Amino acid sequence: MVRSQHTDNTQVDGVAVGVILGTWGLDGHVKVRRFGNSNVFFKSGFLFNNNDSQLIVQSARTKSEQQRDVLIVKFKSVKTVAEAISLKGTELKVSASKLKDLPEWTYYHHELIGLNVLSVNGDHIGILTKIIETGANDVYLVSSPKGTEILFPAIRDVIIEVNINKKILIIESQDTI
Repeated sequence: MVRSQHTDNTQVDGVAVGVILGTWGLDGHVKVRRFGNSNVFFKSGFLFNNNDSQLIVQSARTKSEQQRDVLIVKFKSVKTVAEAISLKGTELKVSASKLKDLPEWTYYHHELIGLNVLSVNGDHIGILTKIIETGANDVYLVSSPKGTEILFPAIRDVIIEVNINKKILIIESQDTI
């Protein structure tokens, strides 16, 4: 089932595609951890809305081959280290309408976080609270009603159904996790 990813109007403030980790160098560059494969947003001229101001990308590059999810970004309006320091922790958000459609069985993180996780028997396992990106496949962290955390791989052998509209994710069995 391929569906449009940007018909949800609940993302009024935008969808986070990265977060500023801190400064890099002396000329106002910042380190940004991007979420997923959001290369399209970190191109020269791209505009991020940041509360009352706007951040326009001047340049961006990966920090190193080992940390491809960390970028060194220069924004046009950020000239000093002090200005860069003030941005630490800032989420870089885009309008949901700027997100492109994804292939079948592929979802944006903001669509999955908060889903109720159920077993195939209908037992409530918990709420998907975090997605951990690894090299091979993502790992989902589910907070159970008992207060424990459960990890399971985001693979088709485990995930039976994802229903964004009903806000549920059905997995094969908690025993297989």
